[in-house]
Parts: sequence; structure tokens; C-alpha cells
Amino acid sequence: MYRRRMDIAGEWIRGETVEVSQAWLDEHRFRLRPQFFVIHDDAGVTVDAGNDGLPDSGWTKKDISAWLKGKGEVVGGYNTKSKLLDMVGTVLNLPAPEPEPVVEEVPVEEAVEEQNITGDEE
Repeated sequence: MYRRRMDIAGEWIRGETVEVSQAWLDEHRFRLRPQFFVIHDDAGVTVDAGNDGLPDSGWTKKDISAWLKGKGEVVGGYNTKSKLLDMVGTVLNLPAPEPEPVVEEVPVEEAVEEQNITGDEE
């Protein structure tokens, strides 16, 4: 089985690994359908929606992980892009620290000594 190459006269042969540059991959990415091609070690293209510097679906997993690590989060194991974006949401929406309870000092009324009046005090 083979497929015609889109950049030069030639063919892609099924199961044969072909090494290409990142620049080539970026240029022809839209033609490489995932059901036909397996891409390894792709740096990907990060597009920051809104240019706000906050990770979103346009960011690559590698860049999202780096951002999280820069914020002090531990990113380990296999994480999907959506799981990483959930972690970003958690970092950005950190719960406000609960205020310490305020303890008001209530003035203690001075104990009034009861004086037993026996009638001899006069």
C-alpha cells in the first residue's frame, strides 16, 4: 500500500518511517490526516488565542506543561491536553484563602460581691 506524496514526485509506503523537518511538517500539516499518518516528536504549533499568555486549546501539550511547571505545578505521567487545560483552570481559579476567624474579646463584667446586710452596719 502506498500514497502519493504531496511535496515531491514519489510515494509514501505504508509502515515505512520517513524523517522530515519541523518546517516541512508545519507547511504540510493540514494534508496529513491522522487516519493515514502517525507523527512522532512533533513540536507542534502554539497559537495563543487573544495573545493573553494564558494556555488555551491552541497551545501544544509541551507548552502547556511548561507553563504549569513555571507556576509550580507538578506535571507528571501521561496527561491529555484537556486534562492539562483543566489543571490550568485550577491554577487560574485558585480558591481564595479562607480568612482566619475573628475572635472578639468580650469584656467580662466585674463580679459584684453581694453584701449581706444584717442591719448591724449602721
